[in-house]
Amino acid sequence: MFRSLRASPSFIGACFVMIILASPAAAQDATVTSTPTEALTSSVAEPPAYEVSVRASAPVRRSASEVVRTRAVLQAAPHRSTDELLFVVPGVFVTQHGGEGKAFQIFYRGFDAVHGQDIEIWAGGAPVNDVSNIHGQGYADLHFLPVEVVRELRATPGSYDPRQGDFAVAGTLRVDLGYDHPGITAKLDLGSFDARRVFVAYRPDSAPESNFGAVEIYHTGGFGPSRAADRASAVGQWVLPLGEGNDLRLMTSAYSGRFSSAGVLLLSDIESGSVDRFSTYDPTQGGSASRGQIVAELTHRDEEARWSLATYGVLRSMRLRENFTGFLNDPNGDSEQQLNSAVVAGAYGSYRRKLHLFSDKDTIEVGFFGRSDWVEQSQRRLSITDSTVTDESVNASVKGFDIAGYLDLALTPFEILTLRGGARIDGLGYSSEDNGGAAQGQARASQGTHLGAKATIDLRVLPELHALVSYGDGFRSPQARSLAEGQTTPFTTVRSAEAGFQLALPFLAASVAGFRTTLSDDLVFDQSTSRNERVPSTERFGVTADVSARGIEGLTLVASITFTHAAFTDSDARYQAGDLVPYAPQIVARVDGSYTLGLGRVFDLEVEAQVGAALSVLARRPLPFKEMGHDVALVDARAQLSVGPVEVGLELFNLLDTQWFDGEFVFATRWDPNAASSLVPQRVVTVGPPRALLFTLAVHI
Repeated sequence: MFRSLRASPSFIGACFVMIILASPAAAQDATVTSTPTEALTSSVAEPPAYEVSVRASAPVRRSASEVVRTRAVLQAAPHRSTDELLFVVPGVFVTQHGGEGKAFQIFYRGFDAVHGQDIEIWAGGAPVNDVSNIHGQGYADLHFLPVEVVRELRATPGSYDPRQGDFAVAGTLRVDLGYDHPGITAKLDLGSFDARRVFVAYRPDSAPESNFGAVEIYHTGGFGPSRAADRASAVGQWVLPLGEGNDLRLMTSAYSGRFSSAGVLLLSDIESGSVDRFSTYDPTQGGSASRGQIVAELTHRDEEARWSLATYGVLRSMRLRENFTGFLNDPNGDSEQQLNSAVVAGAYGSYRRKLHLFSDKDTIEVGFFGRSDWVEQSQRRLSITDSTVTDESVNASVKGFDIAGYLDLALTPFEILTLRGGARIDGLGYSSEDNGGAAQGQARASQGTHLGAKATIDLRVLPELHALVSYGDGFRSPQARSLAEGQTTPFTTVRSAEAGFQLALPFLAASVAGFRTTLSDDLVFDQSTSRNERVPSTERFGVTADVSARGIEGLTLVASITFTHAAFTDSDARYQAGDLVPYAPQIVARVDGSYTLGLGRVFDLEVEAQVGAALSVLARRPLPFKEMGHDVALVDARAQLSVGPVEVGLELFNLLDTQWFDGEFVFATRWDPNAASSLVPQRVVTVGPPRALLFTLAVHI
């Protein structure tokens, strides 16, 4: 009988407590990486080209739980893609139930953000979320970035910053790019299930991390039928100093990927042994994706002010074919093909200067944001036997526009008190036209406005301890094709509040916060449409804690745990007020650690060894019909030996070979076309990957 490993809440708590108790004992002074820009502003724009390491307390943040994960943490444990780097953000757990190439499913602070509907993501200075994507609002695919070029992750929970816009429901994530090895890097990875990866990068010896170019080519045969995947990506970034405090940053990338998907299995079939846990009912599932983007940003900074102006363009395409219900709705099969292509263009800018009202720390900032999307999308049902089209439910052209402005004010009336506050106004317009079906030729347009207030109070209780209280209004845009002619755009309105503490010691940084978020309506996955559909209003409240320490030289150690209760506050035909929100986990925990040891010199070459590991936990995941999913505890580990310019290593994923489910659902299915139909809900799962090994060889020239 097949069973997933269950990790009890007490086990999770014990792991977290042990890390907290162990960290200070072996810790020493840590440096905070900052930039001249951060001293004056926190902006949507990427950091400047150069870095300065200083010994100082962390900069003022928008909330107690905001974190920055630097490369030391990102490289502590192995990661197969940039999406997996999100594991290091407190409250985040990611899975890939649709195949190794589909955007990851993201769980964040009690939200099943699915593929990005509840988390705003920026990378390299461009937005990643798709507007009105056929598969789901906010679809965000990070496969276009090799893990090696991610310099830093900045997570801003809630909606407390005026720079946060559409999809900043659970929070915002910004991915900063850079490459740490000067010269030429050539890397080869070989591993389980015919995994092969080549990574090549170049950074001039005299250039900062921000100036680089990199290429990645990847293939895997998959750990079972219908799990093969291929991807290729290239990314480059360059910062040109123009003199007199001016810099021009250029970033471009290209990506293409194709993947197969095994889809869902009935849990009862796995437990009875009637199917192998890595098998598939429908081998035709899978998809492909591509992305190309370019970003240009001009910045200026001096002692009194900073301004920036950036523009970007993105070309996106996505094809998905999935079957969640077998032959339940159609004798030819319920396989759904979704196509989505988009052209995105936009710009943003800001101006910030000192005010000198109460102190030299007082500042005011104004900024703008503009985005235009031209989207073509369709959804068709295909026959499982010959892939002919048996039905077309969507065939539409969509145009979306988001134009926003914001004001941000920071005042320090007393040395121990900082007040931040502002507002953001977004005007969103949509037009859509049906290209097929009974409504062919119908066009409609809608317009709406959202105004949100933001505020943070930062009180320095002790030199090392700050108390923060934050509030923010956010929003999520609707699916454009669902709007009627002349309709005022019905935003999902978000109210978010948080209170907590930040501790910054020379050897330890820690935070703890309680939070509450309400949504006017929500989105939950519906297997009959293969999309997320609208459901009643919801509320989330919880607590999160994070601790990070630098131990003895070479030691990196971080840990976090988040508890969240998510429930409906209104009712409809499917859900009642008080019901738990399906798929929104109540417990997420993560521990990352690594140790680097110098071993001396051999033939005048420096020898260094590094080991690292991570524990990821997801527990108490509610499912429809008041069921509860299996708990998950995964361990990944790596070991590396460097001899001068040569590195050899071993990466192990799912070290304990835990048998787990990366997706769990409850709904009616019929996989035998000759069997009688039944609407009785059943537990349906997608099986997570088993243990995998990856050998790495890298040469830096």
